[in-house]
Amino acid sequence: MGDTYLKNVVHGRAMKNSRSLSLARLLAYVGLCLGAVVIAVALLILMFGGAILNGYGKKKMERAFAKALPGCALRIGELDYTASANRLIAQSVTLSATTSTLRAGRLSLTGVRWVRLLWGTASLADILAKASLDAANLDVEFPRSRYGVRCARLRASVPGSELIAEGTELRPLVGDEEFFAASAFRMTRFRVVVPECRVLGLAYGDLLQGKSYRARSVHLSRPSLDVLVSRYKPVEPFVKPPLMVHEALALIRQPLQVESLGITSGHLRYAERAVAGADPGVLTVGAMNVTVDGITNRGEASAVIALRAQGELLNAGALKVLMTIPVASPDLSLRYSGSLGPMDLTRLDAFLENAEHIRITSGSAKELSFEIDVTAGQARGRVRAIYKDLKIAFLDKQTGTEKGLGNRFDSFMTNAFKIRNSNAPDASGSMKEGKVSYTRDPKNEFLQFTWFALRSGVLDAVSL
Repeated sequence: MGDTYLKNVVHGRAMKNSRSLSLARLLAYVGLCLGAVVIAVALLILMFGGAILNGYGKKKMERAFAKALPGCALRIGELDYTASANRLIAQSVTLSATTSTLRAGRLSLTGVRWVRLLWGTASLADILAKASLDAANLDVEFPRSRYGVRCARLRASVPGSELIAEGTELRPLVGDEEFFAASAFRMTRFRVVVPECRVLGLAYGDLLQGKSYRARSVHLSRPSLDVLVSRYKPVEPFVKPPLMVHEALALIRQPLQVESLGITSGHLRYAERAVAGADPGVLTVGAMNVTVDGITNRGEASAVIALRAQGELLNAGALKVLMTIPVASPDLSLRYSGSLGPMDLTRLDAFLENAEHIRITSGSAKELSFEIDVTAGQARGRVRAIYKDLKIAFLDKQTGTEKGLGNRFDSFMTNAFKIRNSNAPDASGSMKEGKVSYTRDPKNEFLQFTWFALRSGVLDAVSL
């Protein structure tokens, strides 16, 4: 009896030890197998990673993109991945949609959390929290609007909260004549060149989650803006009025906040063509330095966007402007003031002769200053202009000369009976100040409105 019990105990322990040994061996075997798989996958990636990326991986990404965005197509060039640097490089990328096409040259992406992306449990902000992008030769075309955007190099760093664009250009896809021929109505052609744009303190987390657009500063170095208007065509009827600043900001649903915007060494060229194919009238402002503080679409009733700008008008006179725009205003309201230093007024002929068919034959300004308040689209204010020896001549619209009895008569009558040839303080210190009175025309763009309001005061100052 005792021997039987002892044998059973020994046999039970042996069975238990055997099962324990089998489980241990099984776990060891599974571990070895998993290790072998990992090693095999690593070897495959090292030896055939390029083939996997450029075969299965690339096709899967292109199909997934087409499925997520019907009507769009993604084409990726040769891919290369460096595991030690966690860097993915694409030699080219093309994105085609119904209304636009984007092409990019070499594109380098580092710091992406690929494991979290593959598991599909993390947000885009978390996946790209340590990512950086370096893209070259970006080119976007919008055939319907006949515009395109180029960028020689784009660098973005999520950890550094910065975005840097070099060699950026907004340009029409066709020449000026073809651009204006596309419409029977008046059009404005823009061309913008920005050698460098630097955005600092960019809140990528909120941006990637669609919560807000926030940045500490935006700085544009040596930008140029070229504007040409086809004034010889009628204004298109029954169109929506151009957006004013407050209206454009109100359309942005997410909160927008840029603490400061700076422009250094900018250049503006504004031109109007009064006759098809003729030389346009041109106004330029060079050596522009601009600062804009408090750009936002949310704020208290007292919050304002403040702009300060200075530059050289036609390389002849120092121009300064100060403007404040209420953030929460429901209508077009703002305040702006400024001054123009001493200037030879005949320099304005570069614009007046072709745009207005008027020539200033003599005149010099000592000082011009203005203060204008706008409430609900109604501009009121004053213009103080000190000048002397002002004379003008009307030009023939066809020949551009002062010849012709009608032109000479109009010039004589205007100089003799309609304008003040000089305006300066007399012995008592009094002089005529121009009265600003202008109501916004629904067709006016923002810059047109501010200029037309100022012009009403200038014309009043020089009128008898």
